Amino acid sequence: MGAGPDPARVLITTDAVGGVWRYSVDLANELIARGVDVLLACLGPAPSEKQKSSLGNLLPDRLISREFALEWMQTPWLDVERSKDWLLSIAKEFVPDVVHLNGYALASANWPVPVITVAHSCVRSWWRAVHGSAPGPEWGEYEQRVLDGLRATDEIVAPSRFMADAIADEYGIERNEIRVIHNFSLKRPVKREKEPFVLAAGRMWDEAKNLRMLEAVAPRLQWPLVLAGGQLSRDELDERLASAAIFAHPALYEPFGLAVLEAAHAGCALVLADIPSLRELWEGAVMFVDPRRQDLWLLELNRLINDADERERLGAVAAACAERYNAKESVHPYLDVYRSVVKNAGGKAGAAA
Repeated sequence: MGAGPDPARVLITTDAVGGVWRYSVDLANELIARGVDVLLACLGPAPSEKQKSSLGNLLPDRLISREFALEWMQTPWLDVERSKDWLLSIAKEFVPDVVHLNGYALASANWPVPVITVAHSCVRSWWRAVHGSAPGPEWGEYEQRVLDGLRATDEIVAPSRFMADAIADEYGIERNEIRVIHNFSLKRPVKREKEPFVLAAGRMWDEAKNLRMLEAVAPRLQWPLVLAGGQLSRDELDERLASAAIFAHPALYEPFGLAVLEAAHAGCALVLADIPSLRELWEGAVMFVDPRRQDLWLLELNRLINDADERERLGAVAAACAERYNAKESVHPYLDVYRSVVKNAGGKAGAAA
């Protein structure tokens, strides 16, 4: 794609609610390792002390946060406009070459530099996966704001073909305008002898994670079920992943799934929901189960609990598959996108002059 030098400075937005935080911190660290000055601007709930303890090479003064409501929250639009003003003032001072947004509505601000938008998820595709229909009219303004942002951005990136297709289908964006760059994780949990328990991770309040279904089958599982909530630090989650023999992920909606990737790196046997995105990313390396069939989850998990050879085999093939999703294969394409939008913006400016 784009030729030319790497950008000197990149402003990246993030939030501390879910996987976007880990993705943003890891990407920032890889960009810093390549000589890029990164400023990470966090919106929504402030990052916890545990989250801030895992910044790696990102210096504390390169993380700023403001507790503005995120675009998918209830009645967020006044805060979204304030977020735009805040970020534009930051950009004026930091003078980035590129703004990298991990959301949609902010792309419609009057940015002085090129903008890329990463489509990690969206309410429309989430709703369709969880409820089997489009969201109601109460989400109309959200949908328009997302569409305005998608139209305003210089480049759209998605972490999987599933998510790229969802954005194209839900918002009428041309599919060839969306580039797929897989997520990655820098963490490599220490592998050790596996212990007899099933691990699941995610936010209990998120219907898409479908963890209530696992809770329902837990009393009939032959091993304990450990549910790791979203408040664990990365080190704490790594400890559980290193020990867990089985990682279960019954999600109804998962555009990528960093927890799945980290479980694979830890050598867990993966039992995943049979949904298109996880098929795309993990075909041939895991056991798939219909996420709406509680009876099948009970059957297959107990079957795997009683088959040590199959657990070992699945753990090995999942770990091998996880090596596809690495920093080199992701950061180089992001740098290509940055160079491309900077080059195109320069061309437009020259033509206008």
